Amino acid sequence: KIIFIDFLQRYPIIQEKVQMNQILFTIEKHGIGWNFKTAETIIRTYDGYVDGFAIGGIFKYLGYQNKKTYHPGYIRMIRSATKTSVYVADDFRNFFSEWTLKKLLQEHPQIFFHKKILFQCASAAAILPQIEQAGGEILAADPLLLSGIPLLLRGTKQVQFFLEGLKPILRPVLFHLAQPTPELTGGRTFKTILKWIERSDVLVGFGNLLPLMESFRPLAGKILLTDHIMPEMRKLLEEAGIAQMIEFLPEHPNIDLPSFNRFSILESVIDQTRIFERSSLNLQDYLLKWLEKTKLSPKPLKTAKGMRRKCAFIIHPLTQEDLWNTPSTQFIKSAPQSVKNLAQKAMAYFPCMYLGQLTGAMSNATGQEVDCDFYGLPATPQGILSLNEDFLYKRLLQCAKLAKSQGAGIIGLGGYTKVAGDAGVTIARKALIPVTNGNSYSASTTLWAARQMVEKLGLISSEKKGNRFQAKVMIIGATGSIGRVSSLLISLVFQEIVLIANRPDKLLELREEILELSPSTQVTIHTHSDPEISEVDLIITATSNQTGSILDINLVKPGAVICDCSRPLDITKAEAAKRPDVMVIESGEVDLPGKIKMNINIGLPFPSVYACAAETILLAMEGKFESFSLSKNLSLHKTKEIYKIGMKHGAKLSAIQGPLGLITDEQIEQCRSLALERLKSWKMK
Repeated sequence: KIIFIDFLQRYPIIQEKVQMNQILFTIEKHGIGWNFKTAETIIRTYDGYVDGFAIGGIFKYLGYQNKKTYHPGYIRMIRSATKTSVYVADDFRNFFSEWTLKKLLQEHPQIFFHKKILFQCASAAAILPQIEQAGGEILAADPLLLSGIPLLLRGTKQVQFFLEGLKPILRPVLFHLAQPTPELTGGRTFKTILKWIERSDVLVGFGNLLPLMESFRPLAGKILLTDHIMPEMRKLLEEAGIAQMIEFLPEHPNIDLPSFNRFSILESVIDQTRIFERSSLNLQDYLLKWLEKTKLSPKPLKTAKGMRRKCAFIIHPLTQEDLWNTPSTQFIKSAPQSVKNLAQKAMAYFPCMYLGQLTGAMSNATGQEVDCDFYGLPATPQGILSLNEDFLYKRLLQCAKLAKSQGAGIIGLGGYTKVAGDAGVTIARKALIPVTNGNSYSASTTLWAARQMVEKLGLISSEKKGNRFQAKVMIIGATGSIGRVSSLLISLVFQEIVLIANRPDKLLELREEILELSPSTQVTIHTHSDPEISEVDLIITATSNQTGSILDINLVKPGAVICDCSRPLDITKAEAAKRPDVMVIESGEVDLPGKIKMNINIGLPFPSVYACAAETILLAMEGKFESFSLSKNLSLHKTKEIYKIGMKHGAKLSAIQGPLGLITDEQIEQCRSLALERLKSWKMK
């Protein structure tokens, strides 16, 4: 039998019977309000006649780090029991609150960043250091709820100073005034609390104040962290628009929460089970064993509402003309070319700067929201490639540091920031947040777009040999980061592939890798495209070409699809215009799920984003705050994984574009008709 003494509420005696581990427990609840004399009387009356006293609504001590001030009322109360154990469960609560918060921060590392965190009693909260380290702005109502003084503490230093001011002579007076019940929460005090709540983003504690509130409107849009919320109260809070409720009391299918809705009750039942089993373990070790045995875990969040995540992405101008499209550089547009060239070289040495933000990305599967800050290097591809690698790394690391300071949990490299050097490896090793170069999703969406266009044109036979289309594909830049993984994926879908790259040794290595993955695929290799370009049905270009043409557009087979995933593009507008019977498309860009808003022009029709940027945002949406795509040797597994993540959350392929703009159904049909006509007289070159 357990006597539960509730200091927070008044109600008649309630008896409940529950069973745990084949032991029947009778829990008798006494709602006495803030009355220590009554508690002492109950303890003296039942001492030796029950198995435990569980105390709810008070704490053993106030403290920050190693400085603790014990509650005199608690000390007198436990001295009233000479035969029966008394459970207040401060350590028990601290354990579960820290455990829950650790898991929460693993999944949502930015949940507290730059947010105002209001503690009902920060000096009794073990999670205070964790929240401060997570970037929260600490606010504490301790003076108001402990002494009635309408003073809001700001930061842990003020909390610590407040505790240090509790000299022994003041402690009894202070704790006597501490009454978190209707007596204290009426009139001006309660109005002050509501005012502070309205100005905060996250509330810690306050469970005992909820039943006293006439309206829950002040909690709309807030995140609440508390021990436990009863189902009927949860429903009312959800109706009022609270963003998120996080409970420290753990969840287990074999635990009856209506009965075990206080940590002290749960602790008393576990300890009495330990005694019943005559375990040689102490309570702490038995608890760890019990946790392992029962597989108890923090309550999972039902939705991601209110748990906005943040990431960052680095971009740069792709051409010299793009450099002059900002208000601060427009005057250079009319300058002589020599001046432009000089300005281009100089601007490559400018630091990274904040450009704008994408907001409104939200998962269709989980409701998880993500914001993405865009940062820019004012350097063209030529400018970036001309920089010393160490200098470029310093610039990118400065950008990553700035992004972290603004709450980003992961940063993506765009354009040539992932081409120069080692494709993000060094940056990831030294940056304070995870880094991804986005190439896994770029490869995935490139093939997604290519396949979609091939199917729309309908010029390749639908007949397959095994699982492969009877068609021929050429990959130009096959040994590069995107080209390599594209080649591997294509070998699983098409019967014949042609690999084009500058280095024969790398081509031979890639060929062996493909044949190991797909032994029946026909693979040929060349250092230039002319020998077989007239025979292929699909061409993927994935180069870092800066000068000259990578192929002769006149040699391309009518009806072929060219998927250009290089930036800057390999196929110019003029080249594409020469061959209306060939379908030139850009790599697959992405429409993210949610109601997207952007205050920056990234060079794509709104709301499309580059696949490499989408990878960064989707990783944040999934909660994979890890360096995902790195180096120029992409993982086939990760390419498939990020595709599945995109599908899970609702990312879609944007309307396909070409060098001349959006590709319409009419253009596709026109290309198909012209190709069919020309194929009648086409001769393989």
